Amino acid sequence: MQHPLFKRRIPTLEEIQEQRDKRSKGIHGMIKVGGIIFLVLVAIIASMLLLTPILELHTLEQERDIAEQQLKRARAAETEAYNKFLWMSDPEYFEQMARDRANQAKEGEHIIRRPTAEELRQMEQEASKKRQPRKPRRRD
Repeated sequence: MQHPLFKRRIPTLEEIQEQRDKRSKGIHGMIKVGGIIFLVLVAIIASMLLLTPILELHTLEQERDIAEQQLKRARAAETEAYNKFLWMSDPEYFEQMARDRANQAKEGEHIIRRPTAEELRQMEQEASKKRQPRKPRRRD
């Protein structure tokens, strides 16, 4: 004989079925959420695996462009230095440079010298100081 306080009610088949349905809905919901989380994680990992090489490729292309520009500048400097070397190895060049710096000329040779940008500015300033404003004409 059972004590009245500990009396346990036996669920009906319908109640048991409802409990099973609730549990299965909860499990199905958890499976759906778990599947979505799994897909998101797979998408993140896949994007990291795919986008990292693309980013590295872009960075390497930028570095290559910079290196090519430096190479072009170095080749231009090399060509200029080589040309200067060729000029300096020419005795006529040395003679011409020495005459230019000393403002000397050979017989029958005339020196025509262009003023530098600074000399041009000074000449313009002096000319503007010497100019006097024009007097207005009188109209009668």
